[in-house]
Amino acid sequence: MTYLHIESGQYPLTPAEIMVANRHMSFPAPFEAPDGYALVAESPQPAHNPNTQRVVETAPAEQGGVWSQRWTVAALTAAEKAAALATEKDRLLEAATAKRWEVETGGVTFPDGTRVGSTTEDQNRITTVIANAQHAGVTSVDFKAASGWLTLSIAELEGVAAAIALHVQACFSAERAHHEAIASLTLAQARAYDINGGWPA
Repeated sequence: MTYLHIESGQYPLTPAEIMVANRHMSFPAPFEAPDGYALVAESPQPAHNPNTQRVVETAPAEQGGVWSQRWTVAALTAAEKAAALATEKDRLLEAATAKRWEVETGGVTFPDGTRVGSTTEDQNRITTVIANAQHAGVTSVDFKAASGWLTLSIAELEGVAAAIALHVQACFSAERAHHEAIASLTLAQARAYDINGGWPA
């Protein structure tokens, strides 16, 4: 609830602010404003284009004994447009990077349905197995994929590592494409931009 001090026009005021300003008075519960203050009823904001306009609250108006909010629509200044655009672009850049991480670490599915993890830990583990197997003369390994156990030759495991590497690179390429597209957006385009397209399956 917000109040208006009718004589001074001070607005908005909260019940706490009114009580502080009138310490000599006692207030009932629930709160009731003393004489000289008016409760201001909420009113809906007018329709506007947020890409070119902003809504500004003006002084409340009284009609029929009821005080209500009043609004006006003003054009965004060049500085406001620039600030809004910078905020939208920062949001999109962060969202694209978060999406890249989600897809990058979400795993790789092969045509036969085998699914393997693609986190940095998964990649390091596979690389280590390949290197150690070659030194030890091992020709096949038991491999625990996300979809279940497999027996793979070292060549097959190298193919898995290559597929993960290509997947990770495709994710970074998609992120870069989004970042470069975001850089040239207008405010209206930024607010409508979808970062969910263009990622590897």
